[in-house]
Amino acid sequence: MATNRDLFNLMGAISQPAVDAANREFYGKITYPWPQMTYPTYADPHCGTVFLNQELGDFTHARIQPRPRIWVAGCGSNQATLTALRFPGSEIIATDISAPSLAVCETNLAQVDAQNVTVKEQSINEADYQEEFDYIICTGVIHHNADPAIPLVRLAAALKRNGVLELAVYNYYHRILTTAYQKAMRYLFMEDPEIDLDQQLEVTRDLMETFPVENTMSFYLKQEKHQSREYLADSFLQPVEHSYTVESLVALLHTAGLEIILPCVYVFDKSGRMNWHLEFANEVAARHYENLPDVARWQISNLLMVERSPSLVFYVQRKNSSIRRKSEREVCEEFLNTRFARYSTVIKNYVGGNGNYQFSATPIPHPSPRVPVDQTARSIFKEVSHDKTIREVLETLDLKPTFALVNNARIQLTTPHFPYLKAVQRT
Repeated sequence: MATNRDLFNLMGAISQPAVDAANREFYGKITYPWPQMTYPTYADPHCGTVFLNQELGDFTHARIQPRPRIWVAGCGSNQATLTALRFPGSEIIATDISAPSLAVCETNLAQVDAQNVTVKEQSINEADYQEEFDYIICTGVIHHNADPAIPLVRLAAALKRNGVLELAVYNYYHRILTTAYQKAMRYLFMEDPEIDLDQQLEVTRDLMETFPVENTMSFYLKQEKHQSREYLADSFLQPVEHSYTVESLVALLHTAGLEIILPCVYVFDKSGRMNWHLEFANEVAARHYENLPDVARWQISNLLMVERSPSLVFYVQRKNSSIRRKSEREVCEEFLNTRFARYSTVIKNYVGGNGNYQFSATPIPHPSPRVPVDQTARSIFKEVSHDKTIREVLETLDLKPTFALVNNARIQLTTPHFPYLKAVQRT
């Protein structure tokens, strides 16, 4: 069992077994994340794959088939259940290092009658899957390893040649304060192997009220003081974590033979941003920026938006995939040349309280709200018809198809969190 002192002494060359032991102990004391209030079921069983494909830039809905094989790698207590209901035709393997989280997961799966999931206690570092999965979800996991390149290689090996990995790692500019606090706590308690998580949480809650200096750390701690036990433990007392910029993430992916496809919309992003594009008023800056490849533009955005840059959540593929990566501009061109229909289905929820979920037969419109909030997206949505491409819709609305407008409309209308339009025909 790795103590704070063990980890501190090894920070220069920390061993993966030590970190796995620390994470197993840490997540043995909390079930993460906190319980879902609801688990949605979808009347349209293809909703999940249709809008996943569209976010991948595939308006033919062919890349991820209706019955994909999925690995939820580091599933925690709720992600496997959400995935099972989102992709009801899929076959899912859900793994995690935390036995208590998996116990909650299995209970939830049984309560929502999800029978397409196999649950397994396993570190990603111990997985030996080979070209087995169409889609892998690994969000908020590999950055808690001694060397994130090791689990990333395991994930890459598990992908089918044309498979897709949804990967989330910490954005460096989002984690400056939490990383500093975590390291301070490891120093503070390095000589006391007996102090447990609850005692460290008690100290943290007290520091949130009585911090010894007025600075950005004290302000941040005060903001977070009403968060749940699970949230505070994961944010402020995690045994080890790494964080990245776009540039360093791309370098990490390269070591595993992987490349970014496109960003993934993360609606719980505290930065409030859902795309990486900046609009410069200065003509010279705008021209140079917009002529750059995607990764260079995203890195500039990461550097200039700092803490307001989006979370690092991307779709990733193997570099030897037979499906050529398309740039954001190419995807936007395909979006412009596609005909869409307004989409709607309904969801019904399993509603929970204290870990017990009961089915509610009340249908809820999906998407909700029924029309987009974004005003430009709303105008496009209302004008869409089977006989018009998006380019023709924009002409009707007298909207210039700039990259910024088109990319934002694509995100706000055709992705899993904004499922307003379903592609029906390419020109």
